[in-house]
Amino acid sequence: MTPSEELVIEFTRALARRDYEAAFDMTSSGFESANSIENLRNGFEMIVPLDWGNIDPIEIGTTLDDWPEKRANDINWVYVVIGGDVYSEAVIVVVSEESEILRIRKVEWGRP
Repeated sequence: MTPSEELVIEFTRALARRDYEAAFDMTSSGFESANSIENLRNGFEMIVPLDWGNIDPIEIGTTLDDWPEKRANDINWVYVVIGGDVYSEAVIVVVSEESEILRIRKVEWGRP
């Protein structure tokens, strides 16, 4: 697994634990200025409600190094599968480098 993928898995696991503060701490300054921990919680709970049950597995579906909206500091676009007992969901995450540290720059909620 690449460092970007490791960050994305760690981020998604924090969301799955409902540890929104830890997940928010992994985001970029741009993400943080446009969002709040509450936005992060609402986005995740929109696709994975509190009564979801067991969240398993959390795994990388697809990783792209190049995509149409890629910015200069972006590293990867990552599609993460979030498994459940009845159905699965997903998040799409863009990992960017900020001051030589990998950060989550963008999150899209749900399967396309």
